[in-house]
Formats: sequence, C-alpha cells, structure tokens
Amino acid sequence: MAALLEDVYEIEKLKARYANAVDGGWTGVTAHDADGVVALFTEDGAWDSGAFGGGRGHAGIREYMSTGAAIMPFAFHHISNPLIEVAGDRATGRWHAVLAVTSEDQARLHVGIYDDRMVRTPDGWRFELLSFTLAATTDLPKGWTVF
Repeated sequence: MAALLEDVYEIEKLKARYANAVDGGWTGVTAHDADGVVALFTEDGAWDSGAFGGGRGHAGIREYMSTGAAIMPFAFHHISNPLIEVAGDRATGRWHAVLAVTSEDQARLHVGIYDDRMVRTPDGWRFELLSFTLAATTDLPKGWTVF
C-alpha cells in the first residue's frame, strides 16, 4: 500500500509540475515554458487539447508550447478532483480544471477535464498522453489585473 500511495503522490506532483510550467503572465513569470513541459513527457508522448491543438513527441510538444505565450499570454490552472489509477508501471488520471486565461486580448475562464496516461520511467513518472477536453468557457467582462 505504501508504494501505491507514493506512486499516486508522484503522479499528483507530475500534474502540478505541468501546471507550473504552463502558467504565467504576471510580473516576472512567462507562460508556457516549453522545455519545462517537454521534460514531463515520454519521448513519444502526446499533448492533445482538441480545439486548442497539441503536439506529438518532444519536438511536436516543444513546437506547440513555444507558441503558447503568444496565443495565451496569461494562464492560471486550478486542477482538482484527482482520480488516479495505478497498475504497475502504468497509470491513468482524470482531473477537473478551471483555467483563467487571456487569449485574443480577452480574459476568459475555461473549464474542462484532463484525462491522462502516465508511465513509470527511469526518471520517474512521465506523461504518455495529456489530454484536455473543454466542457465550457466564458468571456469575462473585464481583463485581468496583473501584479
């Protein structure tokens, strides 16, 4: 049981490192650290967000993430409700997400679901697939006040 709890904890930290790598847009913090995101994936991993796009393999994920700050210069994830299932060296995870973003000069809230697959590697748990499905979105009447 202790090993299972350690695996779940490491997978939760992997997801948190993802949010920390893509979030930014306030003083001193740039959104979408492409290298930071790529480091969280297996070499042949995929990032798929449907209508928002994505990438396959380290090169594809890096290419997509390198455009992220221009497309979404402010991003702030709140990820909750983890459902993590571990089976040996493989795992799945489902999370709810609320994303506060700016895109096309418009402050927005997106809500959706992350459905991910992870594998244990010699360097720890990594994403094999990080998948986001948008459930709803709304434009906010005012822009973000950034500090």
